[in-house]
Amino acid sequence: MDESIVNEYYQIIKNKISQSRFQSAMRNIEKLLYNFPNNPYGYYYRGVCEFALERYEKSVKSYLMAIKLNPILDKAYFNLGISYYCLNRYDDALINIGKALILFSKKKELDNKKRCIDALKIIENERR
Repeated sequence: MDESIVNEYYQIIKNKISQSRFQSAMRNIEKLLYNFPNNPYGYYYRGVCEFALERYEKSVKSYLMAIKLNPILDKAYFNLGISYYCLNRYDDALINIGKALILFSKKKELDNKKRCIDALKIIENERR
């Protein structure tokens, strides 16, 4: 995989996402995945866009593929959990955010760890 080309795609995609240009970002994501079909971040970013467009089932599929390609992609587990939450699949949400919490804890990412804990509390309260 040509790292410089992939990094160029990432920058373009992240810029478009930050500008809320999700359809445009999706076109770049599809090009990335066409050229690099085993790139977990392509699926991760596709999940981000699908989620932002409120296509939660599609975001779930994208995050699952990202995780299949990179089983320690902590952000994908967290976002997968939030997607499940939006689909009222609370048990699946708790499981995946719990996995993200473990991965973030191992990397000592305290802000992300706190986000996980807060999300787990909210989902647990809603589930009751």
